[in-house]
Amino acid sequence: MINRRLVLGMIAAATTIDASRIAFAKEKHHLNGKDLLGENIKKNGKHKIHTTGKKVDVFAEVNNGKVTAVTAAGMQGKKVKSRQKLAETTPGIMLASMQLAQADVYYYGYWVYDDLTDTYIWFPADYVIVDSSWVEYVP
Repeated sequence: MINRRLVLGMIAAATTIDASRIAFAKEKHHLNGKDLLGENIKKNGKHKIHTTGKKVDVFAEVNNGKVTAVTAAGMQGKKVKSRQKLAETTPGIMLASMQLAQADVYYYGYWVYDDLTDTYIWFPADYVIVDSSWVEYVP
């Protein structure tokens, strides 16, 4: 015969096992790198462009008018590309009949991340050196 304690114990064990698989969602921030960098694209060197939620400064390294790297102390980084424009400067309304079809337009982003936050800083193709090291962005 199954008693109440056994059933409650089984429910508690199942809940504990299921809860251990729950991953807390990271904060995702998509930023427009062109706006953050501004006129510094014309100056070679390392430029502070953002501060993350953990008060970590994010720097863009510029060489000959191209962003060569984006770094943040204590955070990992990767280069990603996407056909979606994920960082808007100003929200706007575009009429469906006025929208132009863009076939292979990519936006290139530097992804800096840690255990709590994902920060994506997106640039147009003419701001970065496009090569095979960029991987497809997966939301």
